[in-house]
Amino acid sequence: MLSFMMEIDATRRSPLDQLAVDFPHVLQSGQPSLDFCRRVYGVPESDEIVGRRLGVPVSRVRGWREVGRRAGSGMCR
Repeated sequence: MLSFMMEIDATRRSPLDQLAVDFPHVLQSGQPSLDFCRRVYGVPESDEIVGRRLGVPVSRVRGWREVGRRAGSGMCR
C-alpha cells in the first residue's frame, strides 16, 4: 500500500507546473478565470519566474495576482 501512495505523490505537480499545464486553456478562453487568478496568487515563486514559465510579461502576472488577492479576500463578487 505504501508504494501506491508513493506513486500518487510522484504524479502530483507543483503549483507552478500545474499552472503551466492549465495555461493553454486560459489562452483559448481569452480571459483567465477567478480560480486561475487565485491559483497564480498562491504560487510561491516570484512574478518573474511565473512570467518566464508561462511566457507572459511580469505585469500580467502581477495583474492576475492582484485579481486573485482580491477574489480570495471576498472583495470581488
